[in-house]
Amino acid sequence: MVTKNSDISTLIEKARLKDQKAFNALLNTYWSDVFRFQLSKAENEDEAEDITIKTFSKAFDKIHLYNERYNFKTWLISISNNLFLDHKRKQRTDIISINKK
Repeated sequence: MVTKNSDISTLIEKARLKDQKAFNALLNTYWSDVFRFQLSKAENEDEAEDITIKTFSKAFDKIHLYNERYNFKTWLISISNNLFLDHKRKQRTDIISINKK
């Protein structure tokens, strides 16, 4: 696990260059934080894990948009929260669609 800000910044720069080891190091560093956040919101562990996986997938896809002025963990949690809200909206829409049939 990486904890120094300079190490995180280096990993982010490498991840922007598509370095898989850097992605893995960032995932290993922040997985438990994002997963715990999702556990506090999700209905079960499977849902929390699914959204956590989607969080890292989206973060690594959009890492070029990350602004270094902000804490990387905060950025990940923001992505995770937005994905959770999207997931819940989709569930509500699906339920409404089923009820209309």
